Amino acid sequence: VRAVEAMPADKLDWKPEETSRSALSQLQEIAMAPPFFLRVIRDGSDFKFDDHAQAQMEEMKKKFSDLDSCRSAAMSGTGELCQAISEFPDDRLDEEVTLPFAGGMVMSMADFLGLHQWNMVYHYGQVCYLQTMLGMMDMP
Repeated sequence: VRAVEAMPADKLDWKPEETSRSALSQLQEIAMAPPFFLRVIRDGSDFKFDDHAQAQMEEMKKKFSDLDSCRSAAMSGTGELCQAISEFPDDRLDEEVTLPFAGGMVMSMADFLGLHQWNMVYHYGQVCYLQTMLGMMDMP
């Protein structure tokens, strides 16, 4: 969140190439991710990325069209996710879940529980890289 907040307001949607993602796009994903993770944690079900799920994500993305809405959802969703992770039973850590990425990625719940943190770090790096392209050399 701090990295995106440090971007010049007129550059939140800037991307160096058409196929690249903007800083706001990076934060949109972070804002949209917790409900997905919570669903898997609470339901223990594999998530199928079908046309219905895609439509739901596109609808959700419309709600996160600016920095304020993304910030709020990212912070509250991540807080709710942290609570669910802290309450996750140890005896379920070896359970496996199939994710809709890379043709069906299988991982243990122990690994899955750290995925949102990994994804946030990844997107933080992406935003920092965009900042270096803009000549912003101080880390936020």
